[in-house]
Amino acid sequence: MSRLPRALVALVCLLLVTTAELGAAGPAQASSTLLCKGYTGCANLAMSNAGYQAASGTMWWRMYAGHNCTNYAAYRMVLSGLPNTRPWSGSGNASNWGHAEAALTNSVPTVGAVAWWDAYVRPAGSAGHVAYVEQVVSADEIVVSQDSWGGDFSWARITRAGGSWPSGFIHFNDAVLKNTVAPTVTGTAKVGATLTASAGAWTPAGPVIGYQWQADGVPIAGATAATVKLGLAQQGKRISVLVTASKVGYRTASASSLPTVAVAPGAITNPAPPTVTGDPVVGAGLTAQPGTWTPTPSTLSYAWLADGVPVTGATSATLALDPALMGKTLAVRVTASKPGYAVASATSAPTTPVRPATFVTTGPPTVTGLPRPGQTLTAHPSGYSPSDATLGYQWLRAGIPVAGATGPTYLVGTADLGSRIRVRTTLAKPGWTTLAARSGPTAAVRSLAVLRVTTRQPARGRLTFTAGVTANGVTPVSGTVQVSSPGRAPLSGVLRGGVATLSVSRLPAGPRTFRFRYTGSPVVAAASTTRAVTVR
Repeated sequence: MSRLPRALVALVCLLLVTTAELGAAGPAQASSTLLCKGYTGCANLAMSNAGYQAASGTMWWRMYAGHNCTNYAAYRMVLSGLPNTRPWSGSGNASNWGHAEAALTNSVPTVGAVAWWDAYVRPAGSAGHVAYVEQVVSADEIVVSQDSWGGDFSWARITRAGGSWPSGFIHFNDAVLKNTVAPTVTGTAKVGATLTASAGAWTPAGPVIGYQWQADGVPIAGATAATVKLGLAQQGKRISVLVTASKVGYRTASASSLPTVAVAPGAITNPAPPTVTGDPVVGAGLTAQPGTWTPTPSTLSYAWLADGVPVTGATSATLALDPALMGKTLAVRVTASKPGYAVASATSAPTTPVRPATFVTTGPPTVTGLPRPGQTLTAHPSGYSPSDATLGYQWLRAGIPVAGATGPTYLVGTADLGSRIRVRTTLAKPGWTTLAARSGPTAAVRSLAVLRVTTRQPARGRLTFTAGVTANGVTPVSGTVQVSSPGRAPLSGVLRGGVATLSVSRLPAGPRTFRFRYTGSPVVAAASTTRAVTVR
């Protein structure tokens, strides 16, 4: 606004408040309702001044700075994108705005427009009044923000019935609802598929969007969402979407997408392919998981493939693995069908090659019996599964198989002397990995020694002992014989030809007990005996 004498201040940019604040010229009925007043008071009620409080010291469109309705309205127009240059060359008084921009002025209130009161249009005086339209409640009710020469910033609600309705609305830069990018439809046009609408682009942004799907230009009943699922009723028809945009203060606008191609027959899809669960090992079983299908099929059928070739008779969801499948990879082909849809098939990824099974045992075999020539050893296999496996035996002498010793028992012979005996068991079955297990070793095979002692006394206090040792299968027996008695250190003699002679002297007269011990050899077990002798 241009500068005015102070005498005219009261006539310029009157604050739209209640009639009592307008003076005697107003009617008794209220013309507007004050919603807030002052920058702080309005801010506390979330009614913004759009930054004008900080910018009010600038002359916008060469209007008078500070509290001034024209400077505030000009600031809001510049803020909306117009340059800070007055759009016309004449007077800046509010009363001139609607006349200077007659081409932009009409009676339709829209958000972002300038509400304009001509000179002497109540409640304005000779200089008129302008305000910024914040909200259009209806065609007869608006909410404005405004400033006032000599007054303060405020928000007010104005109704047409109040008698202070603006002379017009100047549409400098308030956008109308326009479709700048046409709506589009994405998706495959076939039965069972879902099409998705894009509303396109609208200005100003943020309108409320509505959808109406059409088939050959005819609305599809109930299809008012952003997506539509195509049914058999749409087959062969071309689909489009009509988008309607609405926003308070703007006229509703509509725009339509281009139609799709004719809707094709439906197809069953397989978003998640079939899978096979289970361990591919002989004797186990595999289970087919059909995956997911859209739409849900009426029937599902199965066919198992071994190295890509159908397995005869394998048409259920499970497959038992027999030895004939060992070494082959397995997959399942699932076929889905549904009336009105093309039959569809999908095949799982192949398994790893089928492995032979592994026997389960409770432990290694054991051997019972004495490792002596002439004695029988017995093998005891552990528990095993499956129980129909073939069980075999092999006896080992010092780790080397004994020819012909393949039964559950073993007769120990002199050939085994000095060796440890084991048994090796084997489990065998077609489709299973042969399992061999060895028992722990026996003690070394040794013959049982027979120790015989004769005594003579060649002189007083002196004894001579002759110890002979024999053993089954060992001739002669080697080693040493020891003689001991209480109070005396042991005396040893070496066997020669199976006989050892030991002499003990300086013995007191009287009865005495002697203990004889053969210490043993790698092939003969130790033995002992005692003798009671009366020394003279």
